Amino acid sequence: MPMNALTTTPDENPYDELSQWQNHLNWTAKQGRILTDSGNAIRYYTKKNGFPFSLHELPHHYLEQGASRSMFRKWAKERNALLSEEKINRKTPPVLTLPHGIKATALQVSPIIGAWDRPLFAGKWEHSTNKEEIVYNIQTGTLFVDLRIPRSKPIRRWEKLRQAVNNPRQANPRQALESMSEQELRLYARQHVFGGFSVLTVEQNKAERPLCTRHHCIDWNHIRGKPRTRPNKWYIESKNNSSCPSNVWKEWSYSTDENAQSYYFETWQRIEGDENGEGLRLAMRKKNNGQDDDTDGILVVVGDHFNYILGRQLSGHEKAYPDATNLVELVDSAIENGDRESAISYLSLDGGHGTISSGWTIDCSIQSWNHGMRVFDRIGGGKVKVVDNGADFFSWDVIMGDTSWQIYECSIGSAAELEKVLTEKKCNPHSRL
Repeated sequence: MPMNALTTTPDENPYDELSQWQNHLNWTAKQGRILTDSGNAIRYYTKKNGFPFSLHELPHHYLEQGASRSMFRKWAKERNALLSEEKINRKTPPVLTLPHGIKATALQVSPIIGAWDRPLFAGKWEHSTNKEEIVYNIQTGTLFVDLRIPRSKPIRRWEKLRQAVNNPRQANPRQALESMSEQELRLYARQHVFGGFSVLTVEQNKAERPLCTRHHCIDWNHIRGKPRTRPNKWYIESKNNSSCPSNVWKEWSYSTDENAQSYYFETWQRIEGDENGEGLRLAMRKKNNGQDDDTDGILVVVGDHFNYILGRQLSGHEKAYPDATNLVELVDSAIENGDRESAISYLSLDGGHGTISSGWTIDCSIQSWNHGMRVFDRIGGGKVKVVDNGADFFSWDVIMGDTSWQIYECSIGSAAELEKVLTEKKCNPHSRL
């Protein structure tokens, strides 16, 4: 059975005694401890420690400012222009002056384009593996969506909630969530998905290792007004130690601890069918009048694999919980105060994975009741059409029902060919479009 196959613990008697679910309830906290060295990471990201940063490097900065659309679009166009210049004129990428005088070169050819599993996530004293969580991290040269589902999640039980949805072809997550008990909502909160834009550079004084800074525009853990206080920034170490595609690479924390050691690392392994990141590539973001809001969405495709993420469906009646710094804390506080409305609203964010060869079918999702659904029915509904408004893909619009999507990256040369790929029931996963 593939490591990413959906296998979970038995759930015949899941909610009467939460004690049997303690490992699942602790999943988010454990992930946080590994990622932050039990909260010490904020001490490492200081000028005194040699790792200063600016506000615009923070993962939620542009989201909080309502500027992620304009910035992501700008970065995507600049990357595409530089790639074209390098191909035509063999020009060397420009040297950038980053905050605090740090010199770096913009890295246009990403060594981490692909669909990735995470065999190991390790910190100082704890670790987790892909035996504990299902991970699909799909990274294009621009946008990404990173999905993480603990195997302790009662997936089979929640798949059955599709019966609670009036129209399975256009599932309303609130209907399924409203059918859950308070205990179920707390369990459901323990999973993760986020998406945004990855900016790659190479610092000239750091042994020329590729460096990735991720900027989030949709994030399961994020609560507006409570952004993450340190960058999502890390070094890339490829097994072949080059910019060429590798089947295995490591992510090392950018800042280091008091012993000058990275305080966490992640091992990433290529998932079969992504064409080594050199075949089909597509990155799209949902249009909404140029503003960031909670109807946002991203679809990324590499080879046979796709990931999607959709923003929350807020009702406008949510209560504030000033002491909550992330989604899990907010949901736990809301449930403790009998506030199902706020908990359900914040849990309405969705994300998932699937393959083109299955007919664009979702096989792993935050909302388990979407398994088996065609992704376009979930993220847009209605017929898929690509409108050619100009010479390059930046001017194309992808229409799904009453939604419109902008393209940030596309390896397909024409709007007509892209529409064919998006509308065919099954495609050849090994095609090199």
